[in-house]
Amino acid sequence: MTFIKKQFLPLGLIVAAIIGITLPAPGIWMSQMPTALVAVTIIFLISGLVLKTDDIKVALGAWTATLWGCSSILLVTPAIGVCLAMWIPMDGSLKLGLALFCCMPTTLSSGVVLTTQARGNVAMALLLTVMTNIGGVFVVPFVIVIAIGNMTGDSQIELSATNLLFKLCLVVLVPLMVGKALRSRCSGWVDSRRGTLSMISNLALILIPWMEFSYSGKRLMGLDAIDLLLLVVASQAIHGIYLLLNSGVSRVLPIDTATRKAVILMGSQKTLPVALAVLAFLPVAAEVRALAAISCIVFHLGQIIVDAFIATHWANAAGDP
Repeated sequence: MTFIKKQFLPLGLIVAAIIGITLPAPGIWMSQMPTALVAVTIIFLISGLVLKTDDIKVALGAWTATLWGCSSILLVTPAIGVCLAMWIPMDGSLKLGLALFCCMPTTLSSGVVLTTQARGNVAMALLLTVMTNIGGVFVVPFVIVIAIGNMTGDSQIELSATNLLFKLCLVVLVPLMVGKALRSRCSGWVDSRRGTLSMISNLALILIPWMEFSYSGKRLMGLDAIDLLLLVVASQAIHGIYLLLNSGVSRVLPIDTATRKAVILMGSQKTLPVALAVLAFLPVAAEVRALAAISCIVFHLGQIIVDAFIATHWANAAGDP
């Protein structure tokens, strides 16, 4: 039971894929309503409720790490990821999802958890999470327009950065700020129920891929096995490049080892909820959107597994019991 609680999100995503593909009707029915937008709103409302920002003030002193971390997450890694994704010879919808995921800010919770496990600078991890996810609402739409808007192939799209910005503010920034405002009034109640709130947030997140798998199950099963293999390999190759890049840059920065761990982990991860929120607003066919979501899920699961091994290695090297 403890294992299930700790691995609830990845296990839930796998179960959602199986149920969605084998029993698609309920998921298709749910996808015809604004279920995805409601789920994303719940995720960020809870993120605001549980967000503790007092400790991150200490991390502001490490301005070089903060500057590189934010630049890497919002500008450098998106540019690298999109350039690499465009050259991968696989299904255009999968390619679109891979490129889009590379444009996202860092993870909302898993990166902080892994940084804690690795005995890294948790305050820095929190700072990068807050800054890039709030800043990403304003930066990501324009990055996507420049990067993905110019992609060729099966998934050509016309995007309005300002329109996407407005929609992201409504479903990401506003709920996050409302949750943070509510926390100031009921922090004790929230802290005593963090486990329950985390479970609700994870369930809301799992709900979206379940609908996408339901809608795209037939198309997914009909995809070339080589495309799926390329997706797995390409997503983790890109993640590996992110890790090497952030590791190399952080070594020349005047920062301590704990801060370096936080920069490497947070700078190399991308968030799934924001990716799915952006996908919901893209002017593409539902089938394209569903397959693109699969790319995001595969990338997300892969990065968590790889970084969990890295965090465990760092913890053992640091003498964690």
